[in-house]
Amino acid sequence: MDTLRSGAALDRLPNPVREDLMDVDRLRVIWAQHRQDRPRDARGEARRELTRRRVRALGGGPALEELVESASEDRRWGEPVTAAHVAELAERARALPGDGPTRSPGLALDSEHALRLAGAASAPVHPVVRAAHTFAECSAVLDELASAASGDGPRQRADPDDRPWALPWVLASLVLRRADFPPLVPDRLTEPPSSGADPEQRLAGLVRHFAKLVKRSLREELSWSSDSTAPAPRSPVSPLAAVTRRRVQDYVRSRREPVALILRALDPGARAIVHSGGSDAPAPESPVAATAVRAVLTPGAAHWWTALELVVGEASLSLCVVVQEIGRPRTGVLAVSADGRLTTPDGVRDALGMSGTDSVTVMPTDCVDDRWPQVRDLVDEAVSRAMNELTRV
Repeated sequence: MDTLRSGAALDRLPNPVREDLMDVDRLRVIWAQHRQDRPRDARGEARRELTRRRVRALGGGPALEELVESASEDRRWGEPVTAAHVAELAERARALPGDGPTRSPGLALDSEHALRLAGAASAPVHPVVRAAHTFAECSAVLDELASAASGDGPRQRADPDDRPWALPWVLASLVLRRADFPPLVPDRLTEPPSSGADPEQRLAGLVRHFAKLVKRSLREELSWSSDSTAPAPRSPVSPLAAVTRRRVQDYVRSRREPVALILRALDPGARAIVHSGGSDAPAPESPVAATAVRAVLTPGAAHWWTALELVVGEASLSLCVVVQEIGRPRTGVLAVSADGRLTTPDGVRDALGMSGTDSVTVMPTDCVDDRWPQVRDLVDEAVSRAMNELTRV
């Protein structure tokens, strides 16, 4: 990624980016209130386990887990990021196994680089902007070091080793922990944007990406519950959840016939069927219900799903859109997510390639119209990916 240090004003961001940051702040307030009821030790252990799961999902081992956890400890809250600390983390990143899911710098950071990154990590801007800026600066520094080590020109995205750097993610997590936000781990399904006509556009795209990652982390931490915590008695569905669920069902149903027409052009016997269900009306165990349950963050929480099942020849794809309550006790936050499974004679596999960062967060102070454009875009993107998968079978 090109450096953003020249020409990008960190405090001059487009309105959509500012709206994303306001959403982050609103969700963080709910997160901060919710965690007050959890013992500090239990919160720390839950965070460590969540971090380990994320690193393992990325393909990392104990060394990467330990490095990421070191930037996630509660003692990092309010602690300044110094050049010495940056240099220490860089050396630990260099010591990571070479066959892991992330790259490590071949050369040590010099004092100028360490000061540059410490300065980025202390910029007086919103923590998410600061984390994105630090990530970009660190990526640029490591690309410079990689070029110097190889003697080649600037690294291209088509280089054989295109794994993400570990250090930028660790430093970005450290920046967020300083501001009392959850830490980050790379999402293997979504890469940070690295293109744009000018530095400000690149920064805006990166900040929006980081805002999605932070909202995902906040949702996951809101979802924590100990095994000993019994699910709350079934309570009435909130008006916001009821309207969101109904609108999702109606919209998925409206996609059924247009999709069926396209599929019948490929196979006259193609079918498109809509199913729905949820925790308040459990259906018999089925692949669709199992797909929905995979998306539920808080075990036992209220959730509702609408599935579009597409059948073409011997292949079938179940696209499932899930509306779920987040947290126990209830926080009022909803998440809308999409998942899908493709079944062929060769077996069953994930079909959509969508991650938690694609989910839509619905705040308790929202009305359904506030989030509906995002929810509609999520469903449209899921349908598009499903159709693409089926036409390639």
